[in-house]
Amino acid sequence: MKDYEDLFIQEQLAKSTQDELKQISKNKKELEKAKNRVIEIDNLFMHIYEDNVSGKISDDRFRNLSFNYDKEQQELKIRIEQLSKDIENTEKKDTDITQFISNVKKYTEITELSPEILNELIEKIIIHQQEKINGKKVQEIDIYYRGVGIISFPVSTQDIEITIKKILNRKTA
Repeated sequence: MKDYEDLFIQEQLAKSTQDELKQISKNKKELEKAKNRVIEIDNLFMHIYEDNVSGKISDDRFRNLSFNYDKEQQELKIRIEQLSKDIENTEKKDTDITQFISNVKKYTEITELSPEILNELIEKIIIHQQEKINGKKVQEIDIYYRGVGIISFPVSTQDIEITIKKILNRKTA
């Protein structure tokens, strides 16, 4: 892993970086728009209050407008909270990958697997139902690593070379 650390990090980040960057950008724009609308509603509410006090609008009209503005503002505040969490979670992914690499570096030459190592590197393990394929018992096991999820490792030397070439080609493109 030491030899291919940069390639590994690049591969993990490339999985969905383009889509995530677009989504973060979209969410940030929507967040800014929602925050501005909340401020705008405060100003509108102040104006309708003044109009109501001065007699320019009726009490019924004031109640109706203030109810609608209040409802919209509450919905916007919920949306702002959700967008903020989404942005934070997406941006946290880069940190998770970096933390995973840092954790792996501590255990490059493991001679014995301890509960500490497992807890630090692995989020969960899912063991699937055993099947018979071509007369052989086969059982799939998914290992979800902390911060990066499932990592597919090439099996043969040829697969490793193909994977490295793909990553390098992506890097030069």
